[in-house]
Amino acid sequence: MQMSIHERARAHALRLLNNGPGTETLLNEVFEFLAHYRCHLLGNTIVSKGGPVVSGGPFAGMKLVQPATGFFAPMLLGCYEEELHGIVRAIPDAGYEHVINIGCGDGYYAVGIKRLAPSVEIWAHDIDPQQQERCRAMAALNGVDIHVGGAFEPERFATHADRRTLIWCDIEGAEEELLDPVRWPALVDMDVLVELHPTDHGHTRATVPARFASTHEIEIFQSGGHAPEFPEWLREAGQLNLLLAQFEGRGAPTPWAMMRARSKAGAV
Repeated sequence: MQMSIHERARAHALRLLNNGPGTETLLNEVFEFLAHYRCHLLGNTIVSKGGPVVSGGPFAGMKLVQPATGFFAPMLLGCYEEELHGIVRAIPDAGYEHVINIGCGDGYYAVGIKRLAPSVEIWAHDIDPQQQERCRAMAALNGVDIHVGGAFEPERFATHADRRTLIWCDIEGAEEELLDPVRWPALVDMDVLVELHPTDHGHTRATVPARFASTHEIEIFQSGGHAPEFPEWLREAGQLNLLLAQFEGRGAPTPWAMMRARSKAGAV
């Protein structure tokens, strides 16, 4: 007989606990695992009560494919990466013609932006074929038409150079290689929003923004508190559940840099 998710979680937690002496490191590992487990349950409960639909924030009403990550409650509540909501809301009036979403995942931003700004043409890229399919599925689910492809080749920046373009980039540290305006001069005239990540030799917040300092106005956005509209049943579920419903599972600081091209002043 197949074990329930609760039985599997208990078994795994016990294996961790029996894996050595009770050190702080071991107990932190157990704590993180149980937080993952609880976040997954909260996301599933939100879906069971309201469907896989974003309930708040700038993407309210967007339908989600069942997310692959356990940390999808913030997406459902509409408070995911709330530090970017001001940028998202400004896109319809920013004059963009193209948005290139590099590292699109399941399409949360690519589809969400297309719903907000139907006249903007969206290119969504991800190296994972499963995520590409999930992005296509989310676009179809929401009745929008976007371009979905695999790994983004930087030579393609030039093909968007004659359009007002926003680069939206989240590629887990590979931004250090990709976002180089010396190698790819078309970036000089594009707005770039990039999540900055730790790497094996440092952090891209120390390298990537510096490359754009002479051509762009740069604003750094740190992950902060959330203010979602919780459903009534969740408000009654206790403070720990409220906190975990907003948890995005970040193990290290990953600030965003919004770099606005001075040559195209007046964007978001």
